[in-house]
Amino acid sequence: MTEDVVNWEEDLEEDAVIANAIKTLNIQKQHNFSEVRPSTERVDSVALPCGHQMPADYVVAWFKYYLKQKKTEFSCPGFNDVQMKTCGTKLSYQEICRLIPLTDKQREFLEENLAALVAKRLFDFKACPGCQYHVERRDRSNLCVNCIICTANMKRPYFFCWNCRREWKGPANNAVRCDNNGCGQKARTSDPLKPCKPEMKREMLREKGEDIYPMKDKSPDRKRLALLINNVEFKHINDRTGADKDELSMEMLLKGLGYTVVTLRDLTAQGMLAAMRDFARREEHDQSDSCFVVLMSHGDASGICGVFDSLSSDDEEDILPTDEIFNSLNTPNCAGLRDKPKIILIQACRGDKEGSVDVPDSVPRHRRAKEHREKDFCCLRSCTPDTVSYRNPEKGSHFIQDIVEIFNEHACQDDIDELFRKVLKKFKETHPDQMPCRDRTTLSKRFYLFPGL
Repeated sequence: MTEDVVNWEEDLEEDAVIANAIKTLNIQKQHNFSEVRPSTERVDSVALPCGHQMPADYVVAWFKYYLKQKKTEFSCPGFNDVQMKTCGTKLSYQEICRLIPLTDKQREFLEENLAALVAKRLFDFKACPGCQYHVERRDRSNLCVNCIICTANMKRPYFFCWNCRREWKGPANNAVRCDNNGCGQKARTSDPLKPCKPEMKREMLREKGEDIYPMKDKSPDRKRLALLINNVEFKHINDRTGADKDELSMEMLLKGLGYTVVTLRDLTAQGMLAAMRDFARREEHDQSDSCFVVLMSHGDASGICGVFDSLSSDDEEDILPTDEIFNSLNTPNCAGLRDKPKIILIQACRGDKEGSVDVPDSVPRHRRAKEHREKDFCCLRSCTPDTVSYRNPEKGSHFIQDIVEIFNEHACQDDIDELFRKVLKKFKETHPDQMPCRDRTTLSKRFYLFPGL
């Protein structure tokens, strides 16, 4: 059975009816995209109907991000210079297929996830806890659902609870709960991020107020953004197995800290640059107090690898110089984050020196006093110059996992400099073959995250 796609037992008449309905949701057959040839070649850029020219991989990554948000339409992330806001022009999957010759793998991923989202809107279905086949709930007022596959296999009527997904207990018609323990109650999951106590924040502000970057209190008006770029699958070099663990851990941490996380996967250097520049011009920054930018990829001394990079010196390089990250977010190019902390985390190699058995990751203001072009940055890189960063295929990278652990435990009381010092200390004690280092840090005040406040 394919993940996120419904499978049905063909020899069961009732299931076959539902299977036929699901098949009609197959986007390729429904909209007859077979005339669009899949591509295995690199397509550098595409002109969108709104007029924005963008790297093709950047458009695909944004569409995947929208699917992750349970949305079936893509909105252009480019900046509208006339309206002075993000473009937001809607594009459907059909339009993207006409603009970009997708690879077979991209097409399969997008169509399966689109079909699953559409099916979820039309049908009410879940996986049966007995056989794991998806079952449709015909009566939405009843939590007691019959699985005909388990009924046939067990040679007795089999019902399960739509709410807790355990075999049914109690009266066979109930819209609230079954008789299983805990049904109808939300499971409590422990948040690993320790919240800051209000009294601690007040004390810090009283003692060090002038030395602390102003932070907005938690409210609907605060619009914090974080950009997470995770390159996992590469065309010419090894994929970054285990990087999905880092992505999930970092997303959870940043969301816990109050940031809306834009996660984009598998970008070329041009795609990463476009993402950085569009992120820098997001209007939400005007209502924010800080931002995070996290980049995870292969890398070398010259920068961060895009997904088309090759180890061969004869091939065209697909490298994003780290200068471009700072240039995109500096004083003249990112007015919304002027005088606000910008935290950059980079998980990537900076050379080829080995030392472990894990897998290596080879708006203008009127009349303003002069300000430095590059300030209020704090960057932590996963390793020192010319050395490699290590990533465990099962658990993710030492760098990202240790940052998440330290932030969860100590962000409630420590500023960013102290948090980074603790990360370095842990590496010295537990990962002697690798040492993260600060890079181009220009914070002039203390930056406290005050989680939960």
